[in-house]
Amino acid sequence: MEFSTRDFLDCLGSDYSVAELEGAIPMIGVGLDFIDGERIVLEVFPNRPDMLCVEGFARAFRGFMGVDRGLRAYGVGDSGITFFVEHSVEKVRPFVSCGVVLGVSMDDATVKSIMDIQEKLHLTHGRNRRKVAIGVHDLDKVKPPFTYKAVSPESVSFVPLDSSERMNLREILERHPKGMAFAHVLDGLLLYPVIVDRDSAVLSFPPIINGELSRLTGGTRNLFVEVTGWSQLAVDQAVNIITSSMADRGGRVMSVELKKK
Repeated sequence: MEFSTRDFLDCLGSDYSVAELEGAIPMIGVGLDFIDGERIVLEVFPNRPDMLCVEGFARAFRGFMGVDRGLRAYGVGDSGITFFVEHSVEKVRPFVSCGVVLGVSMDDATVKSIMDIQEKLHLTHGRNRRKVAIGVHDLDKVKPPFTYKAVSPESVSFVPLDSSERMNLREILERHPKGMAFAHVLDGLLLYPVIVDRDSAVLSFPPIINGELSRLTGGTRNLFVEVTGWSQLAVDQAVNIITSSMADRGGRVMSVELKKK
């Protein structure tokens, strides 16, 4: 893992010298490879996926240093948002968990932090997206309620992230870099999973790619988090890691009601 030293100190809410950090960080049980005033490079063991992001690592460090004591309590409000889960996904990608975080103060560094934790969780906790795949969206660009369903590959099209071309699901697997990289995860399936909003706009084609429609920017303030996979515990854990990390940056965590459809 590589973090910005300044961002880490901002998350801590305290100033430590590089020498103090160099002495304390290895005591948490991680391998410190490099540290200076610009960056921190370290190795985190796989049993601590919460420490794969700068916010989670700062939380653990504050506990180790005695700044915070005990488990942190995150209050959860009711977003009023419903997420429908159709029976069609049961043999495609059956488990899902969701959350909302409101009032996040975002900038380019925050967006990068979210992207980094997604990719690290995909690779490790998510078994390269097969077990868990994460989507984080700009809530203000889409319209709840949302629906998770399985569809035929040619029946749904959208503009995937980092593209300007509208493609159907099969075309994304054949032509988009992310689609080609992870098409094997959907091998053997006749139907593919998608998450759509009230107007049938596509938020996500899990576990492949999100839509350009709900892309995060430095102006994003409200987040919708969805995680799909093959273990309810694993998808719940991923939602907890993402939402608590954003709560540590000042966001308010809200629940989403899941309903079978």
